Amino acid sequence: MKKFFRNLFSGYFLVLLILLIEIAAIVFIEFFLEGVIEAISTDPNINERVKGIIELVWIVIRVVVFVISVLIFFRIVNKHEDPEFKIPWIVGMLLLPLFTSVIFLIFGNHGLNRRDKRIVKTTTEEYNKHFQLDEKAKKEYREELGTAVNAFRYINNITKLGIHPNNRVKYYATGEEFFPELIESLKLAKEFIFMEFFIISDGELWTEVQNILIQKASEGVEIRIIYDDMGCGGTISARTPKILGQYGIKCYKFHPFRPILSGVYNNRDHRKIVIIDHQMAFTGGMNLADEYANKINRFGYWKDTMIKIEGSAINNLIAVFLQNLNLVVGHISDYNKWMNFDYPEYEDSGYVMPFGDGPGDYVSALLGEQTYINILNYAQKKVYISTPYLVPTYSLLDALRSAALRGVEVNLIVPGMPDKPVVYWMAKSNFRYLLDAGVNIYLYRPGFNHMKTAIADNELGFVGTINFDFRSLVHHFECGAILYKCPCMDDITKDFEQMIEVSEKVPRDYKFKGIKKSICSVLKIISALF
Repeated sequence: MKKFFRNLFSGYFLVLLILLIEIAAIVFIEFFLEGVIEAISTDPNINERVKGIIELVWIVIRVVVFVISVLIFFRIVNKHEDPEFKIPWIVGMLLLPLFTSVIFLIFGNHGLNRRDKRIVKTTTEEYNKHFQLDEKAKKEYREELGTAVNAFRYINNITKLGIHPNNRVKYYATGEEFFPELIESLKLAKEFIFMEFFIISDGELWTEVQNILIQKASEGVEIRIIYDDMGCGGTISARTPKILGQYGIKCYKFHPFRPILSGVYNNRDHRKIVIIDHQMAFTGGMNLADEYANKINRFGYWKDTMIKIEGSAINNLIAVFLQNLNLVVGHISDYNKWMNFDYPEYEDSGYVMPFGDGPGDYVSALLGEQTYINILNYAQKKVYISTPYLVPTYSLLDALRSAALRGVEVNLIVPGMPDKPVVYWMAKSNFRYLLDAGVNIYLYRPGFNHMKTAIADNELGFVGTINFDFRSLVHHFECGAILYKCPCMDDITKDFEQMIEVSEKVPRDYKFKGIKKSICSVLKIISALF
């Protein structure tokens, strides 16, 4: 009830109300205003001069709308992106130009504004200085990584982040494993704590974390927190940054949700990062909310994963965190202060490379999509992939099929208990296409499977925040880490095997039909837009 009233009277709710009113106004103009104008022009009780003025205004409006529609049409056509994203907008512009134009201005921008482009470019140049390799090191990496070097080099060439051997990586298969260690690790902080989450929710977990952060701030620990304003709409008080600020904790809302035409409606911060001093860093799929620790029951048992990194790869996550912090505060952080550190080398084998992904001009490619594709292309024997949402791009869907068709055992695990029924229908609408190619699909029956994890041949893997949907692959700020032959790969594979034991395999003759199939056929047309 408390959350209900918080939602009802929050600025988030008011913005949604304004959004609905404005869309209603657009619909009125598009479908009804012309009829109103025609009725006025034929009404004998209205002065002819008034009629003339009204008709002139209406002509001007139509001309302006036409010019704007044409400009937006060419903007859509000339965007450097997959036609899969363009076609729905083009069809909409041809059928309903005014309505589609305004909706495009609200939802269609998944790029950065001029200020943010400048900040991203400058910060990339700043942190890249800390990841320079000599030719000898590059040669060693190529030899040790083998064919996996292509997946690492792809990320490195786009993000300018580092590839790291001799790090220690620990895998957490559940929230019950992860959160107690996170709590104890926060208590060890002596210099700084960086935290970035899509969702922070009031509850037992956040209360405990908040109390530790307040205590650490009183001890002189520098604390920076970023949370997504839309992701946290109704989950915590809008006054949280102000409340924490009273204790010296710098807390920021990422892309505060404002009325339409803000240009960032779709570009949410979906990342999950915690960095403690230069001693350890965590990333993966878990938000800071009680259901992730299974302290409360939402959609059955909540399954998710995280990793802890110790070693030089921490600098990658520091760079990724600071870049979004810079976007929030509007100025460039001192990278030398935070990244000049002599990290210990561990005897653990393997390589790890954390990275950040983002919308439009943040990176020059769909980094998350291609990372999954690279893992699928690397596989020779067996692939495990888990995703809560299966509404992927065609390229990613085709990569799953291609791996299976060339003889790789592809095992895909999705939730057995969904959190969003309509999205779940859309996932099921893709089953037949994958099953026909030989992909094994499993429904995780204990509850909601929220993990975004993949592993090929027990050698090359990914743990992070990136879902198989357009929001993650195209619109959101995301993160994760690609791993190669780290000792924890055995733990990841074992986790997948245990999940399959409690999952239901979708039969090869599965059919998705009826009204749900028809609805999904329509939704697939517009799924790329939002």
